[in-house]
Amino acid sequence: MIDALIGKLKKAMDGVSDHRMAAGNLQHSLGDILMGAFAMFHLKDPSLLVFRQRLEERWANLQRVYGIGSVPGDTAMRQALDGVNPATVGKLFNSVLKVQEELGLWEGRRVLGAYLAVSMDGTQHYCSSKKSCAHCLVKQKRNGETDYYHQLLAAVQVHPDQETVFPLDIEPIQQQDGNSKNDCEQNAAKRLIPRIAERLPRGMQGLMLLDALYATGPCLKLLKAHQLSYLATVKDGYVLLQAGRMAEKGQLKQYTLMTKGKQHKVSYAKGLSHSGTHQDLEVNYLSYTESDARSGQELYKSSWVTDLDFEEAQLPEMVSVARARWKVENETFNTLKNQGYQLEHNFGHGKQFLASVLASLMMLAFLTDQLAQHADACFKKALAYCKTRKNLFEKVRQVFDLLPCMSMNVIYRFIAKEITLDFPMLE
Repeated sequence: MIDALIGKLKKAMDGVSDHRMAAGNLQHSLGDILMGAFAMFHLKDPSLLVFRQRLEERWANLQRVYGIGSVPGDTAMRQALDGVNPATVGKLFNSVLKVQEELGLWEGRRVLGAYLAVSMDGTQHYCSSKKSCAHCLVKQKRNGETDYYHQLLAAVQVHPDQETVFPLDIEPIQQQDGNSKNDCEQNAAKRLIPRIAERLPRGMQGLMLLDALYATGPCLKLLKAHQLSYLATVKDGYVLLQAGRMAEKGQLKQYTLMTKGKQHKVSYAKGLSHSGTHQDLEVNYLSYTESDARSGQELYKSSWVTDLDFEEAQLPEMVSVARARWKVENETFNTLKNQGYQLEHNFGHGKQFLASVLASLMMLAFLTDQLAQHADACFKKALAYCKTRKNLFEKVRQVFDLLPCMSMNVIYRFIAKEITLDFPMLE
C-alpha cells in the first residue's frame, strides 16, 4: 500500500503548476523538488542541510522509492518552494485520502452510526525575533523585542477507539494581504471549513469536534451551511445560563452509568437558544462529570453544545466522541513536535510561503505514516518489532542510507526480519 500511495502523491506533485515557468530553463522540476521535501519529512531528517548532506549515499534509493529525478541545492530548493501557494499543496491531501477511500478504510471510522469525527485546532510552527516575511504574525513583547511567527490550523479525522488520526487539510494562520491586524484561528476556520466539507468522502457526514473558541453563532452557522454537524465545548455564555436555571428547577434530564470504579453522569437538555444575538440558532446541551465511585472525587468535567438529536442510549458514545477532540493535540501536534518530524524546527522561512509550504508537506508525510500504521501490514510488523514509532523511523533511515532498496515495503519487511541478508565479514 505504502508504495502505491507514494507513487500517486508523486504523480499529483508532477501536476502542480510551476510558478517558475516565466524564468525558463529550469533544471529541476517542481514535482521533484516537492517530493524531495516530502522525502525529507518522511525519512525524518532533522534539517534540509542534513537531507542534502546525505543525498549522495541515498540517491539511488530516492530515485527508486520516491521517484525523484533530480534535486537542487538547499538554497535553490528553498527558493523554488517559497513561491508555491500553500493552497496548491493543500490539494495534494486529496491524492492520499483518495487511497484511503479506495481501500474502504473510512467505513471503520464512523461514529454515532453515520459520522466521521473531525477535530480542528491550531498550533505554532515557526517563531523568530530576527527573520520575518510579509505573512508573519507579529507580537510586541514587553521588553521591546518583536516576535515574528507562523501558526497553522489543522483539521484531523479522529476516532475515540483508534490510535491513528488522518489530517484532511491545514490552513496557514498568517498575515492576509490588505489587513493590518494579525490573522487568527477564527478567520482561518472560515477559510478551512468549506474545504473540510469537500474533503469528506461521498455519502459520509462530518461531525466537527471543537473547543470553546469556535462555539460562536457565526462559526456554528457556517458549519451548518456546509452540512457539517458539531460537538463544541462551552465554558460560558447564554447556554450555560439557561442550563443553570433548568438545573435549579430540576428540569435537566439525568443519565448515570457506573464502570470500573468510576461514576459517569450526564445532564442534558434540548432546544436551547445559542445566545441573545443568535436566538434563531437552537442547540442541544450536555454536561458530563466523571468521578471516582468510592471517594466521589471529580476526575473530569466538560460541557458541549451540538446540533445532533441524540437518544439517551447514545450518551456514552457522545461523550467518548466529544473527548476525542484532544487527539488533534495529543496524537497529532505532539507527535509532530516530539517523534521525529520536528514541527517546531526552522527548516526554512523564505520571503513568501516557504514556512507554510514546508508545514503542509510535513503534515502530508505524517498522514502517509498514519495510513501505513492503520492499513499496511508490513509497516505494522516493523512497528511491532521496533516497539515505538521513533525507533522505527530511525531504523528506516538507517536502512535507507545503507542498503539498495526497491521500495519502502521492502524496508519495512527487512526491519521486521521477514527478509534477511547474508553479508560477508568486514575485515
